[in-house]
Amino acid sequence: MAVNDRRIVEDCIEKGNISKLLHLPEVLDDFSEASIVKSIEYFLKLDADKLTLATEDLPQTDVIKGVPWVQEGVESPFSDRKCYVLNVMLCQRFSPQFLQEEARLMSFDCVLSLTKYLHFLLSWTPTVPDPDRCVPSLEQIVDWLNALLDGHFQQLKLAEDASSIIESLQKQVDLMTKGQMEFKTLQGTLCELNRQFEKQQRNTKVGDYCIEVIVF
Repeated sequence: MAVNDRRIVEDCIEKGNISKLLHLPEVLDDFSEASIVKSIEYFLKLDADKLTLATEDLPQTDVIKGVPWVQEGVESPFSDRKCYVLNVMLCQRFSPQFLQEEARLMSFDCVLSLTKYLHFLLSWTPTVPDPDRCVPSLEQIVDWLNALLDGHFQQLKLAEDASSIIESLQKQVDLMTKGQMEFKTLQGTLCELNRQFEKQQRNTKVGDYCIEVIVF
């Protein structure tokens, strides 16, 4: 099945049929990790003008839904339409293990570009995801970053042009990790307060019952 979907993807890329390519995950029984990575590489390399022309039939309302940060005035590394088509593929289901295997085949230039974009998504993604928005979840973003970094570790540690991206990404992850630890502390306090509140409520009910029995 994977061979079939790869052939269809390659045919769409050869013909520049982006509209059909974007709908393949919906119409095919299996859209493999190989097809996801191949599509993303194609979108990353595609010229902005060609992408705009090839997606002119795509309603602007759909684009806005796929790039909600535009309404917040936040700037992203790519054009709105490039972000939209990338998000469509990044949102697809995958096995982290198979994704890492396919990510190893991605060109290093695309790895750097995609890592930069995923860093942007990581810094923007809200804590509570909106199901109506076509953007990757936090879990998907982390899985993609793991696949790229693990699959190209040797190249990344030697490439000077990767150092700034990796350094910035680490700062973002450190900040988020610190926030999670603070949330865990807050969660513990709230759980204890709720436990004490419930205990107090039970004691109050028992006290009321005893009084009623005495009066009776």
